[in-house]
Order: sequence, then C-alpha cells, then structure tokens
Amino acid sequence: MCTMKFHKCIPPIFSSFRYKLLLAFLIATMVPLISLTFISYHISYNIARDRIIDSAVMTDKQLVSQLNDRLGQVENVADTIQFQMYSLNQPSSNKVDALKKFTTVKNNISLYKSTFDFFHIYVFLQPDQLGSKESLYFFSTDELSAYGLDKNIVSGSGFSSVWIPVSNMPLPKILSTKKSSADVILCVRALKNQATGILEYAYGIALDTSELTTYLQPAALDSRIYSYILTDHGEIAAKNTSSLNLSGISKAQFQKLKKNADSSFHSGEKYYNCCTLSNGWLHVTEIPESYIQGNTHILIRALLITVLIFLLLTVIIVILFSENLTRKITALSYAMEAFQLGYDPEHLSIVTVPHPDDPSRYDEIDRLGITFEDMQHTIAGNLKSIVNLSVNEERLKYQLLQSQINPHFLYNILGSIRTCQSLGKLDIADQMIANLTAFYRLTLRKSKELIPIKDELEIARLYLEMEKLCHKDNLDWEIEAEDGIENFLICKFTLQPFLENSILHGISSGTPAVFISIHVLYGDDTVVISIEDNGAGMDSETLAQLRHAIEHNVIDYEKHFGISNVSSRISNPLYGNGSVRIRSNPGNGTYVTIEFEQMEEDIDEKNNDRR
Repeated sequence: MCTMKFHKCIPPIFSSFRYKLLLAFLIATMVPLISLTFISYHISYNIARDRIIDSAVMTDKQLVSQLNDRLGQVENVADTIQFQMYSLNQPSSNKVDALKKFTTVKNNISLYKSTFDFFHIYVFLQPDQLGSKESLYFFSTDELSAYGLDKNIVSGSGFSSVWIPVSNMPLPKILSTKKSSADVILCVRALKNQATGILEYAYGIALDTSELTTYLQPAALDSRIYSYILTDHGEIAAKNTSSLNLSGISKAQFQKLKKNADSSFHSGEKYYNCCTLSNGWLHVTEIPESYIQGNTHILIRALLITVLIFLLLTVIIVILFSENLTRKITALSYAMEAFQLGYDPEHLSIVTVPHPDDPSRYDEIDRLGITFEDMQHTIAGNLKSIVNLSVNEERLKYQLLQSQINPHFLYNILGSIRTCQSLGKLDIADQMIANLTAFYRLTLRKSKELIPIKDELEIARLYLEMEKLCHKDNLDWEIEAEDGIENFLICKFTLQPFLENSILHGISSGTPAVFISIHVLYGDDTVVISIEDNGAGMDSETLAQLRHAIEHNVIDYEKHFGISNVSSRISNPLYGNGSVRIRSNPGNGTYVTIEFEQMEEDIDEKNNDRR
C-alpha cells in the first residue's frame, strides 16, 4: 500500500531531488497553513512574551553588573580603609607621629570620598582617641545613634561588611552643601574587643539612594515596570518610581522573591525577575501582564501576515529556483563532508563553497556557504586561542604564587628589623634596612618571572647578609657555581625560602651555629642546585608533611608556605618543569636538591634589560 511504501507511489517524473522537494513542499504547505490559522495567535503571543521578558532580563543583567561594579568599589575602598584603620590603631612613639598618622589617614579617606563620589565616609573612634572629635570624617562612637546607627548591629559586623539602609543620614555640619541629609545605604565594618566587649572603631561608606535610582530608571522599559532593590530584611532600599509604596512588600511576597532569587517567575498578574547583588540584597523587576499584552497585539498581527506572505513566496521561489537551490545544497553538503578538524590549528584545511562573485546576488544558501567558510576560520582561530589561553592561564597561576611569596618574605624581615629596634640595636636595624633596600632594588629591577641564576644568587647573598646581622657568628655560608651556569634562568625567589628555613629551624640549643652551603651544578640538560646546612634538621613527621606538600602541590598558608610555594612555581612546564627533593635527620642538618630544565634568555629580552 501507498501508506506503507510511500516512495514507490511517487511517479518517475518526481524521482529527482528537485521534484521531490517541490512535491513534498506543496503537500506539506497546505496542511500546516490551515492549522497555522488557529495556533499562530497562541504561539506568537508566547514568543512575543518571551522576547519581552528576555529583553527585560538582559537589561537587568546589565543593570546588576553596573550595581555590582559600584558595590564592588565600595567593598574595595572598605578593604583599603580597614588597612588604614589598622595602621591608625598601632601605638605611636609620640604625639607628633600619632598626629602625622591621623592626618595621613584623614587625607586618604578624603581622597577616596572625592575620587569615588561617595555621599560621605564616616569613621567612629573611641571617645578618648586622637581625632574622635574631628567632626568631618571622624566621630566618637558615642555619636552612632545620632547618625541613625544601632551600636549592636555595627558591633556585630566585624571585618565582614554589613549593608544597612539609613533614612535621612546627616552630613557633618561643617560641610557647606545644599544637601544636609539623604537616604543612603551604608557599608559598615567594625572592630570589637572580644575580651572587653568595647567597640574599638567602626566606619561606614555611604551611597546616596538617588544614585541607585539613576541606575534603576533607565532599566525600566515603561512606567508600568517597577525596578527596585530589597535589603536582606525585605525593605526597599531604592526604587525607580515614587509610585511604588516603600511598605508595599509583604513578608510572604519577600520570601517568595528570596526563594526565586536569580530566576524569573510568574505570580498573579505579574512577571518577576530577581537577581542577587554582590552584597546579598535582591534586585527585582516587576512586569505586569497588561504591559506584555499591550506590546504583543501589533506583533501578533505582523507575524500572521508575515507567515502567509512567507508561505506564498516560498512556494513561488521553490518552483522557480528549485534546480539552483538543490545544486547549492548539494555543493554545501559535499563541502561539509569534506571538512575535517585537524590536530594542528595552524594547518586546518579550509573547504570553500562556490558562490557568485557579486555579493548583491547572494541568496540564503550562498550566505550559508560563506558562513560555513567563516565558521571554519573561526574554529581554527578558536583552537589557536584555546592554546594561547591555556598558556596565559599557567602564567597567571605563576604570577599569583609569585605575588604571595613576596609579602611573606617581607613580613619576616620587617619582623626582624622591629625586634632589633625594640632591643635597642639600631645600628643593626639600619644596616638591615639598607640591605633590604638593595635587595628590593635588585628584585624590582628584574620585573620578569625568570631571572638569571647570578641575580638569584645575589638575592640569596643579600638575604644572608641581612640574617647575619641578627645572628652574627652563628651564621656562615659558601656559594659556588660552575662556570657559565649563572647565565641560565631561574624562577625569582627560589632560594630564599629554603635559606630562611635553614636559619629559622636550623639554629637551636644543640646547633647554635649554622653553616649553609649552596652549589649550582650542571645536570643532564638541567640545572641542579643543592642547599645543605648542618642545623637541627627535621623529625620524620615534619619531613613527611613537607614531602607530601611538595609532591601534591599543596600550598598551606599556615605551615611550609614558602617551600611549597616555590615547588609549585618551578614545577610549571613554562618555568622549568622542576622538582624539589629534601633529606633531613634530627641533629644532622638538611639537604635540599632543586632541579629544573636549562632555560636561556632571549637576545631581545636581554637587550631590553640592558636598556
């Protein structure tokens, strides 16, 4: 029967693909055309609704990105002020130094306020602390309530930011501005003495809600669309229109919005899109169904007319140009079959599809063929980009590890300098500062991740000189390198963590004096550096922990940070593909072997360094 074997019922005249296409399309067009009359309205409405909602969602994403950027600025400034407050609360040797420190912090806060255009920055100090009565940026903690702040809420913020909406936040009276107060959102941080329960200090960065309103207003596509920001307690912190009641969000509605955060949903006669901001608050957009219906009627009529015209024109085009169409489809099919991905993105074969020389004569198939060619080029470019991105990712990981080791080293040296100063050894402290200056002059002059071994040895020597000032006759060393090996490259700050551990853990009551021996030797296409000391050594448990951290690239910020950091950096294939091996016994010192591939500096880079 024809229903079982339809292809046998087709007359021989329709055996070619062109006529099969024509016959099938004519049959298939008539039946959907009748059905399309009844279902087009529903489909068109849903499509139009989804597009309106998608457009609102995309607008919301851009808005949330802008809001998060602004909130991120506040958080970054709060981090900076936290460091300033730590400096301000450090004891000063005299009142002049304390006043200088206070003036510096005040100037910095004034700079932050003007640079980032904040409403104001409020710093609350203990009543008896210097500057608590400055009354421009600094105030007494007794004045928290005068600025609408609850002391219990502020005290509970700690080093993490707490965002608080404050109505009619006053500006200091000494400021001569047209605006004496405003509704603001305040990013608050504080330090509370856990032993005494006393609030040491608190500070807040205020953003005017009118600024947030300027973000929200352009995001609303129509006056019927509401856009507002909700706090974590369901309060409206900012809104795009004054017609929205500040108390209009019920507890049940807030819970529903919170439950559907970072998604879109329908409730009642409104569509909601909720996005979580970086500070934990919600940005909500309400789109009423009346707005969607009012914007879809014209589109629905246009779609229906377009469908009818499209079907009619398509039939005519298939009849008139079916032969040309099938020829191009066949050529495109062959091209797609011939296209294959190679392993080398530089030599990926590109298959071309014939098309007219005049671009004005391109049809959809021609453009599809050109798009296919462009796709091939794009794929080749993307493959190359993926390789480059992988290399850049490894470099960024290395730079992150390098940036972590510098503060770790500097913290330890500054601690030694401070100890010398507290013991009255000012000449030693001065010499250490001079050595530290020379040390960083050398390291900062070499801005690359890889430096010549001779520079790394010089860095090691300067570090040992600084340590010798503290330990005097209890520390000595020797540095030997084979001829020519000093020109190979090595990761910056490779040796210092090992030398630091030899001194810090090597000197003990049983081994009061430590001798460190550094040898740089040639390996099999590698550089081998050995660091040996005659110090106290390590017990088996500590050695096992250290070896585990090295073998598994575990970077623990509490212990073995320096050594595990170095091991992770030099093991990177871009930086020597190296390894670290450690032997040690209690009372018999420690022996460290660092081995990595021989890496030479490019001539262009060497000339740039000389300039």
